[in-house]
Amino acid sequence: MDQLKLAALDAEDLQVLSAHLQDAVLTVGDIRYLPKENKAVFALNRFVWDKAEDKRTGEHERRRAALAVAQVRSMKAAN
Repeated sequence: MDQLKLAALDAEDLQVLSAHLQDAVLTVGDIRYLPKENKAVFALNRFVWDKAEDKRTGEHERRRAALAVAQVRSMKAAN
């Protein structure tokens, strides 16, 4: 399995991250807030679009991914 590691430092980088995380899914249990580190971590199942373009197999693939967001001061949940 090919591993991909990306970081976003500006708006252009965020566009790349957004493209890779498009159609990703997660549950509330996959979200962690680390207040001592001012960080939020999201465990996602992302759709692998480069594999979807191979029409020969007809199969789709999702891969586990982590998204860490720095400088998070607080998080809130409803219901």
